[in-house]
Amino acid sequence: MCKRNYMEIKIPIEVVELEDNSFHIIATLQIGSIEGDFIIDTGASVTVIDKLTPFSYEPLEDVSEINSGGVCGEINEVELVNINTLQIGGHMIENVHAAVIDLQYVNSLYDKHLHRRVAGLLGSDFLVKHEAIIDYRNKELTLKVSA
Repeated sequence: MCKRNYMEIKIPIEVVELEDNSFHIIATLQIGSIEGDFIIDTGASVTVIDKLTPFSYEPLEDVSEINSGGVCGEINEVELVNINTLQIGGHMIENVHAAVIDLQYVNSLYDKHLHRRVAGLLGSDFLVKHEAIIDYRNKELTLKVSA
């Protein structure tokens, strides 16, 4: 059996206060030439990209339907995609699966309280796969990636 080589990378994170005592963790990622803020969301089952984020992807075919919902209810329009290359912390990660949905509700909150928008959510699928460790003291996200 062939053993894969992994290395740990550390990505700077930002802890933002959306409202009083309501915190989110943000990391900057790049898809192609598009750079954007992603919420590190351990409660999101899958990685999500806002449908208004202009990025290139391949639609996934032959996938089972996923049930999607947020804290505000069911999300109706979901497209599952493959992102050929995602750059995080100067490291390229290939073939990242994500759901493309409308994040208008999230972005309206971010615009109202922080005057910024998010491109997506880095979900538990990605975080578990890369054995993520969130270090609040040093404001770093540690991931295991292929060497």
